[in-house]
Amino acid sequence: MGHFETDRVDSKMTRVAEQGLKFKKQTAAQQTKQKQLQPAVTGLIPQHGKLAKSRNQDDLRIELLFREVPAADMPVSMTDRKAKLKQHAFNWLFSTGMEATAANAQANK
Repeated sequence: MGHFETDRVDSKMTRVAEQGLKFKKQTAAQQTKQKQLQPAVTGLIPQHGKLAKSRNQDDLRIELLFREVPAADMPVSMTDRKAKLKQHAFNWLFSTGMEATAANAQANK
């Protein structure tokens, strides 16, 4: 071994001895990812499915009953119930003095 090679080996050995206990920073692929909790664990119910649909349909039924729609005239489908609510909103806005086009735009929001 030559003189310069000995210096290089010695400097490398001292550097390894000093920094040997430190770890390199993990890359993005190596880092731990946060686990996603299932809805049953968190208590959050998804916004789709049969339970949510029946809940939303029941909410629309209650809203229509509040607006004095007879239970006999209650629409069966969700789309018809929404249309009925929009029609009630349009009638109310139009009766308060709003223009028909503006009332229609507001009711369809």
